[in-house]
Amino acid sequence: MSVRKSQLSKLKTECCSIVSGTSEILSEIERFYGFYDPRSSLIRLYSEDIPDVSLSEIRMALQHLKNGKAPDEDGITTDLLKAGGKPVLEVLLRLFNPVLHGGTSPEAWSRSAVVLFKKGDNALLKNYRPISLLSRVYVLFSRIITNRLACRLDDFQSPEQAGFQKGFSTIDHIHTLRQIVQKTKEYSLSLCLA
Repeated sequence: MSVRKSQLSKLKTECCSIVSGTSEILSEIERFYGFYDPRSSLIRLYSEDIPDVSLSEIRMALQHLKNGKAPDEDGITTDLLKAGGKPVLEVLLRLFNPVLHGGTSPEAWSRSAVVLFKKGDNALLKNYRPISLLSRVYVLFSRIITNRLACRLDDFQSPEQAGFQKGFSTIDHIHTLRQIVQKTKEYSLSLCLA
């Protein structure tokens, strides 16, 4: 099966002029969507040593990734990473630790933008939807970092904080508030809620 790539050959700007050169089209897309290079302003701030990524962290993060997602230009899918077993996990381990400690990621991780046409005039950017197909290896690395951050944030959350915390719900809090409101009405008491 071959992958068909289409290329935008002309584009209407907001002032209704037509641009057709590759650099002009790219400039208009950057202006319209507000793209920027996130790698240009990375600042590394931390106060403690960062532990190495472990095989078990990679394995756990890989279990959380969904199968059947479209790959980026490298063709690597989540299914392929899962099927690779321990040899693939060891290669990923040798990739992730230098990225984590060095603060620089592979160039391929910064390439992602794919724009899909919705409907209407195909020369107008507002008729396109920006879709990013990210490297599944990058998504896996991001999941490892997310898992680490979630563990650290959960340690600092009070048990009374029910919103935005895994395994907790605000339903109990809402029920309690409703009961308080009902009881103050029932006994004609004043109530002030913040």
